[in-house]
Amino acid sequence: MTRVRAIVLAAQDEEVRPILNALDSVATKPVRLACPVATVWITASTHGNIIVIKTGIGLVSTASVLGWALARFTPKVVLFTGTAGGLAADINVGDVVVGTSYAYGTADATAFGYARGQVPGQPAVFEGARELFEHCTLPLRFGQMLSSDAFVTAANVGDMRQTFPEALTTDMETTAAAQVCAAWDIPYIAVRCVSDLCGPTADQDYHMALDSAAERSARATLDVLTYLAEPAPSGPRQKFSVPLLSLGLRTVFARTNNLEPGEIHPEDAALRDEVAENLPGATAEQINTILSLAGAARTAIESDLGLTLTAKQYDRERIRIAQESGVDTGRGKLAWPPTSQTIIKRFNGYWNDALTDIGLKVQTGRKRGGLKFSDKDYIQALRQFSTWSAKRGSAPSYKSYQIWIKETHRAGTAPSGAAIRQRFGSWRAATHEAQI
Repeated sequence: MTRVRAIVLAAQDEEVRPILNALDSVATKPVRLACPVATVWITASTHGNIIVIKTGIGLVSTASVLGWALARFTPKVVLFTGTAGGLAADINVGDVVVGTSYAYGTADATAFGYARGQVPGQPAVFEGARELFEHCTLPLRFGQMLSSDAFVTAANVGDMRQTFPEALTTDMETTAAAQVCAAWDIPYIAVRCVSDLCGPTADQDYHMALDSAAERSARATLDVLTYLAEPAPSGPRQKFSVPLLSLGLRTVFARTNNLEPGEIHPEDAALRDEVAENLPGATAEQINTILSLAGAARTAIESDLGLTLTAKQYDRERIRIAQESGVDTGRGKLAWPPTSQTIIKRFNGYWNDALTDIGLKVQTGRKRGGLKFSDKDYIQALRQFSTWSAKRGSAPSYKSYQIWIKETHRAGTAPSGAAIRQRFGSWRAATHEAQI
């Protein structure tokens, strides 16, 4: 099977068109794939290769084409985009809803001991991929979605609301897709915009143009695809958060420049417990001093844009802080504030990037580009190359990559083919990691 970044489903022309348009600026022209049960496109984009499918309306149409697709492609996630009917009493036209769980609104095997909405042999609800919920930037509602083969209207909306009090929307496809994804163990969420209300009250708008609602859901879906394009951090979970690293930089800067403690900034105050956890020997007074010094650094940096800090200065002072707090900084110990090398690794491989993060002037010396690249740089270069090669109709080979570097004048600003081979062990491993 072919690996792809995502499969995106939509039921109707009006719902699939916005997602194809949204991908247009970052992808190759969609290419039609032969499919006996639906209309299918594939596009190579900076978000990875994406399959877009117009399923047609209904549970059977959705299950049929998704089963066909999953037999041929291995996606990282399946997304359903489009419109829905608003079911909850407080839902409004134009609300974008992300499904946290999915059930069949008209399934009723309660006579045999099953829950309403549960198909015999299946779970009562199918869960959405919760790790993806936070990656939509539009104002969102989160809740249950229902699907059935019958429309919910004012005549039966009361029963639906009583039986499924947590349900926000209803449609004719999403739960079928959820069931198929559960069978294949593929993460799944639906992102739908409410285009009409099943039981509107007197002060509510009843209907929204289908095109407008579909556009809103497509924008939220693209947010998830953008998140999926970011390479996952490799190795073990990082011990220190980026805000804690920045706090350490400001604290060391303040001590190096003999600043007097200032007011504690709210963002730094929120890190108090994290500092205490990483400095278990520090007293409350010492932690207050650290936070106050970080506040003083903020003020000094904002008032003088020419200030800077060398890695050598940083390492010298961070040892003093750790020793005063009773922290072991010996070999193999990951103490806070961490070494300059740890900070460099966390800030894309560059000390200057760490300085920029807290507003300090970057130092002269080796510039970004040609000598050292982050994991994100490698993956982004490979995906940009993939889009370029797909538009030319060529395979994303090592030789083609070298041509891309030359023809697009990226020498020194993108990793070389040799560097990619060295980083991932082989060209094939690199393309597999980038999912191109």
